[in-house]
Amino acid sequence: MAGQDDFVIALYNPKSKKRVQNIKEVREILLKYRDPKTPVGIVTAATRPDEKKVLSTLDDFTKEDINMFSLVVIGNSQTYIKEGYMITPRGYGNKEEGL
Repeated sequence: MAGQDDFVIALYNPKSKKRVQNIKEVREILLKYRDPKTPVGIVTAATRPDEKKVLSTLDDFTKEDINMFSLVVIGNSQTYIKEGYMITPRGYGNKEEGL
């Protein structure tokens, strides 16, 4: 339902040696509702010396190294990549003056 309703989705600890299929199932479910080019960000070992950040797409993100120390953020239909960052506008510019 989160995919169908266009939520940004964050998955913490999405894959381990025993749980390898779940992340593939998430991808298949979301591809029913989202563009394959939807941005996906993966951060592994956040704030640690071996931290790794990867930008990918919904179509290809499961090809990346994902493990139990990863956080996977799947964008929505408004998410885009600019200067190496995933950005999802919240629409305040149309609702509040000065934003």
